[in-house]
Amino acid sequence: MAKDLCSLKRNQSVHLIAFPSEASLERGAVLLAAEEACPFTHTRADARTLSSAKSRESLGEASISFLFASLCFLISLQRSPSSTSSVSVCEKESRPARSPRDTMEPEEYRQRGKEMVDYICQYLSTVRERRVTPDVRPGYLRAQLPDSAPEEPDSWDSIFGDIERIIMPGVVHWQSPHMHAYYPALTSWPSLLGDMLADAINCLGFTWASSPACTELEMNVMDWLAKMLGLPEHFLHHQPGSQGGGVLQSTVSESTLIALLAARKNKILEMKASEPGADESSLNARLIAYASDQAHSSVEKAGLISLVKMKFLPVDDNFSLRGEALQKAIKEDKERGLVPVFVCATLGTTGVCAFDCLSELGPICASEGLWLHIDAAYAGTAFLCPEFRGFLKGIEYADSFTFNPSKWMMVHFDCTGFWVKDKYKLQQTFSVNPIYLRHANSGMATDFMHWQIPLSRRFRSIKLWFVIRSFGVKNLQAHVRHGTEMAKYFESLVRNDPFFEIPAKRHLGLVVFRLKGPNCLTESVLKELARDGRLFLIPATIQDKLIIRFTVTSQFTTRDDILRDWNLIRDAATLIMSQHCTSQPSPQVGNLISQTMGPRALANGMSLQSVNGAGYDPAQARKIIKQPQHVEASPVRKEDSCHLETLLDPLDDDCFSEEAPDVTKHKLSSFLFNYLSVQNKKKAVRSFSCNSMPVSAQKSLPTDGSVKGSSRARIFSRFPEEMMMLKKSAFKKLIKFYSVPSFPECSSQCGLQLPCCPLQAMV
Repeated sequence: MAKDLCSLKRNQSVHLIAFPSEASLERGAVLLAAEEACPFTHTRADARTLSSAKSRESLGEASISFLFASLCFLISLQRSPSSTSSVSVCEKESRPARSPRDTMEPEEYRQRGKEMVDYICQYLSTVRERRVTPDVRPGYLRAQLPDSAPEEPDSWDSIFGDIERIIMPGVVHWQSPHMHAYYPALTSWPSLLGDMLADAINCLGFTWASSPACTELEMNVMDWLAKMLGLPEHFLHHQPGSQGGGVLQSTVSESTLIALLAARKNKILEMKASEPGADESSLNARLIAYASDQAHSSVEKAGLISLVKMKFLPVDDNFSLRGEALQKAIKEDKERGLVPVFVCATLGTTGVCAFDCLSELGPICASEGLWLHIDAAYAGTAFLCPEFRGFLKGIEYADSFTFNPSKWMMVHFDCTGFWVKDKYKLQQTFSVNPIYLRHANSGMATDFMHWQIPLSRRFRSIKLWFVIRSFGVKNLQAHVRHGTEMAKYFESLVRNDPFFEIPAKRHLGLVVFRLKGPNCLTESVLKELARDGRLFLIPATIQDKLIIRFTVTSQFTTRDDILRDWNLIRDAATLIMSQHCTSQPSPQVGNLISQTMGPRALANGMSLQSVNGAGYDPAQARKIIKQPQHVEASPVRKEDSCHLETLLDPLDDDCFSEEAPDVTKHKLSSFLFNYLSVQNKKKAVRSFSCNSMPVSAQKSLPTDGSVKGSSRARIFSRFPEEMMMLKKSAFKKLIKFYSVPSFPECSSQCGLQLPCCPLQAMV
């Protein structure tokens, strides 16, 4: 019998606890004997067959007593849930190590969640210390991962450890204050908490019935946001007489496509009314849309998807699309038999943050029957501040408006606000209403599935609601103003450097600049900064000029961060210019050096011939190019310069060591005048009478840490050797009279008072 049992299928299972009748001793005896004879599992049908066969055999009283005791033990196991899994050794071995529902229980999730929150806090608090861009090559992750997914669960400790080991080495740290590429993609603690809750709820709010709170919170928050930005009332859900409203989309790219598709549908319906027999595809082929040549690439992509011709129009000197250019294009295209349908106006272009002229474009769109869509992806957040709403003049003509709270408003991706003037034009484009999506309130409630391309949608409004309530309008406004002030500070640094230029007006938090000279210099600077990895910048082109975009992205950016990054840029520029002049002497670059730095070059004893091609010395060029630069409250007036020259030429004799010859005194007087006047020092020079011991030119640099050797050596490289003829107290006097606040707007937010005299490292 035992031999027969062993022939049963090994992957079948029998649970003795499924036969709880204590009176069925003979059946229990058979099953127990089967378990002892062959430690494999069987089905209930097999067990019943064996029981019937065995019932015809006689059992001794001793066997019955033993079986009764064993069966009672097994019944007790059934009554103890914690012991059930130990009934069968074979059954235990056949189960996986952990079932999916056992991988993480609520208590462990609570523990692991706290660990993850701690990690996130540590990461975001110290992100400025990380290299911004990763030092990896495409495919770096392939060698660190197995070929196939694990068959058994990995431990959470192993998974958590791989974050720093595998993921972080390949991350671009978008939250770093030294991340200046693209536009911001900010987050905040309330936003993180909001998405944590939304992901836990994980509802799909495609209709009101699928999650009423998801739909209604979004409608109310979108009305809040429209009022915060100063948008027209026809964009509100809860406004008498309004047919419009707002909805959260995933991206501005998707919003632009939705607007174009809605405009196309509406125009085709108008055309069919006058041409009832026309085919929709032939009507669509006649449509044409417009945008400026500075518009985002997603506008072009929307045209490709919708099969609508897209014409990009020229801009004015401020990179703004004007009404005259639009009117001319409409006239030309109508003469060609085309039907204008759509205009995408940009507020805050990607390249230079330029603004199209809505006050001119709007009336033209209204008179010509064109859908006016406004893309304010980045700049939209700035309209929280009333002082920036001048760019919205003409917004009343807009049929749709979109911007990204996920850029500058500290609501992390994805979160895009999209408003329409007439929701029915939107719904007629995207309404597909199968019976399984209908509900009792269909038609009375808002179903956002008719406002978008996908069906399902996330509960995005929670994080936006959390952010608005946690910060309040005033703090959100202060955040925008802080970013703008940081950009102004960077702009002032660039404008005060003669080797750089700003080819487009600064707007909001974006500054565009370039190294004067051929595009190859600017390109090389970008490559050098990318190789270094301590900050991240990207290029753009305007009027055939290669430019560098510098965006203030982080809410935690300080003036120290800006100054540190500017110094990195200048160091890279110094390196590139010295290499360029050495490898391929350029009259253009040489003339630039001689024109902008000639006085400094002469003050350092360098001839203009040496910086203008022949006899070029890159070491000397570095001394000229890397002169210390600081931004002052205002430039020195001409009369102040003359007064300064009189006082400094010559210095008092007792400011020099006894061995200093007259020619040296005169040279230093001239040098200090040229050098300090370049720095735009405003304070008047008083007395330089000094009686302390001279600083020996042969004295070695201190090594006790009292003076940073590298800083002092860097200063030495900029000055003539005769500088050491000055007494130490003379340096102190110079520092005292020439240390002024290094920032032009001392009252602005986050302004710091720092001494900027370049002689500081000499004492």
